[in-house]
Amino acid sequence: MPGTRAGLPSVEGTAPRRPCTCVIAHVQTDEERDHAQASLDNALKTNDAHAVLVACMQLMQPCPARDESVTR
Repeated sequence: MPGTRAGLPSVEGTAPRRPCTCVIAHVQTDEERDHAQASLDNALKTNDAHAVLVACMQLMQPCPARDESVTR
């Protein structure tokens, strides 16, 4: 999402998460997921094929930053 950081802040007792460096920024928080889902819903209603593609890529692709298990 423009203007937002992909990484989550460190919570006491947990390691900081690596920010997403993918070409398409994946959602990292529930708020970002809600925004991307709303964008997808709007793109489907307006038949905007490019926006559907981008929203799907944000929501569905595996992201190394989001999906890595931190065992340090």
